[in-house]
Amino acid sequence: MYPLTRFGSVKAGRVRSSRGLRYLLKGILPESDVYLVKPNWYSPMRGGYTDAAALETLLSALPGRAIVVEGYSGDRQDGSVVYNVHGEKVDWQWLLKNPDLGWVLEDGNLEVMRSWDKWYRDSLGLTDVMERHGCEYLSVTEEIMAGRVEDPRLVRKRVEGRYPAVQYSKLYGYMPSKLAVYAGTPLISFGHLKGAGSTYPSLTIKNLFGLIPDPWRSWWHGRGDARLSRSIIDIAKVYSSYFSLFGVCEAFSCYTVTDPLGEVKLSWEAYRVEDGDGFVACGASLTDLDSVVCSLIGVDPSSVGYFKEAKDVFGSYDEYAVSEASACSRQWFPGVKLPLGTIA
Repeated sequence: MYPLTRFGSVKAGRVRSSRGLRYLLKGILPESDVYLVKPNWYSPMRGGYTDAAALETLLSALPGRAIVVEGYSGDRQDGSVVYNVHGEKVDWQWLLKNPDLGWVLEDGNLEVMRSWDKWYRDSLGLTDVMERHGCEYLSVTEEIMAGRVEDPRLVRKRVEGRYPAVQYSKLYGYMPSKLAVYAGTPLISFGHLKGAGSTYPSLTIKNLFGLIPDPWRSWWHGRGDARLSRSIIDIAKVYSSYFSLFGVCEAFSCYTVTDPLGEVKLSWEAYRVEDGDGFVACGASLTDLDSVVCSLIGVDPSSVGYFKEAKDVFGSYDEYAVSEASACSRQWFPGVKLPLGTIA
């Protein structure tokens, strides 16, 4: 009734209901009274975010209540908003030179961000879904800007007791106390499949990057994305030191394919939107999960920067499972192989 395929520890299938997702999650996700859920809510661009239907499917499948956790995004708006600090426009280039989060408190920027974040959740139907499930929404940006954080010295001790130190110690100041009280709770990285056909797809590991509270994370990218992979894995170290991480990567309704002739144009790329046909994959190992999904979308995981950094946190991926997934990628994602510029 709910066809699924196993690639090592990873389950993949076509899901049409929360019941189907619950079936796939069985044996992977432990039962808990509370689940933390990190969606992918960077912007409202078509095909590029965790939509209300996907959130409804996951929340309905969970046996306990959920807390949705996300950082603010300066691009979570309709494109008309400009942020300023003392009359100077705050943009990607400005932030590369000014990494301090303090700009958010200047010139009413935080209030504007709050209002647009609410607009995003309300207009896309996300608020209705969360209210229907009694689901709390927690902005890590709000918590950190208000100073409601764990003692960075204790966070450092906890992280470095398990992993090599993070590259930039200010990450140790980014653990909200409201979340820390749920230490040991499952944290689901609920990734929306973006960037098929590229060498840097956004799946469940990269989705954790949104837990860095900066509304634009350009400084954490660095010039030429030199810091990006390390930044993704370092925030993963912080959160995996407190919570049990699990991954769910979905393309229930759609996914994006990087394509210079695609219908959605961004400043850094263009992409097209393809039918996801109910696809979802889940796993307790984010490297196993994302490497399998990479292989299904025609991406060699060994070429993806963050996998090289991920071994310390998530371990090496299962190469046999990757080989199996690669052999049947056309069956799962035929749209990736369409000629550039084609809209299916």
